[in-house]
Amino acid sequence: MWYNTFLLMQQLSYNCRLTSSMVDLYQLSFAKRFLHYHSTNQTLYMKTKLLCILILVVASVSAKAQDKIYRKNGKVLEVKLIEIGATDIKYRNLNDADGPIYVLETERVKKKVTADGKVQVFSDNLKDKESYEGQLTKAIKINFFSPLYGYSEIGYEKSVGVGKSYEVSVGIIGLGKSEQLYLYNSSANITNNVRKGQAGGFISAGYKFNKLPDFILFGKTKMSHLMQGTYFKPAVYLGHYKENIIITKSNVAQAVVGKQNVTFGALQLELGKQRVFGEKFILDSYFGIGYGIDNKKDTYQNENSTNSFQDYREDAAYNYGNSRIGNSPSLSFSFGLKLGLLIK
Repeated sequence: MWYNTFLLMQQLSYNCRLTSSMVDLYQLSFAKRFLHYHSTNQTLYMKTKLLCILILVVASVSAKAQDKIYRKNGKVLEVKLIEIGATDIKYRNLNDADGPIYVLETERVKKKVTADGKVQVFSDNLKDKESYEGQLTKAIKINFFSPLYGYSEIGYEKSVGVGKSYEVSVGIIGLGKSEQLYLYNSSANITNNVRKGQAGGFISAGYKFNKLPDFILFGKTKMSHLMQGTYFKPAVYLGHYKENIIITKSNVAQAVVGKQNVTFGALQLELGKQRVFGEKFILDSYFGIGYGIDNKKDTYQNENSTNSFQDYREDAAYNYGNSRIGNSPSLSFSFGLKLGLLIK
């Protein structure tokens, strides 16, 4: 009996120790789970905190980031840019997102800075070749009124830089109106008409120095086409032609038709204004003055008994490409109106 009681007591003791061990294991497992949960929550908390801080920083930067316009008068405008055009900028006030749209000419703007930090500088240097990128820089031109004066002239101009170009022209003397000469018969007291019949040609070449291209828009001067503007052009003329003249002989009642060969040259300074229309057409008006020389005699001459000629006048000469005033060599003049077509 006592032996059975002893065994029972041992069994109860073993069960108590086992229960205690299980409790310890459970407590240890619970502690581990608690520590893991607490660590996970702490990490999540830190991540959430960092995300909130990042959002606040971005929002703060976004609130401070806006478009800015720096005017030439020193003012800085904080705006919302709407449109950047070739001649103006459209924007709204930063504090009035739904307000009116304002327009500011780019000629009054030094630079603009967008919210993402990009900077655009507005240069008013019209000598910058990039301002004329894509424009046609060559032209074929004709002297519009030259056929009325007895010749036709065609020219070629090419821009070689901002405010600089060269021009060469060819004139065909005779391709135009021919002046009538009066052939007088003293015995019959009648006058017959004879054409002057000029034939020849000339060439001219010059280098243009243009004032910076401009045109008037809304009362303000602004850049336009590379080949447009006021200019001066040193030019040289060389030519040769022949034409009929009337010779009156002292011993013959009937005047006769003769020929004279004329060679001429001139160095001139031409002033003009060239305009471009629709990026395609040119209108060039000019006037020139310079120094000319030629061997032209008067159209009407007298031949005396010694076969020498007496000219009525030699103090002027019309040489088609230009005109001389005074005895050669003397002052020479030129003028014209040219129409042209811009080409690639």
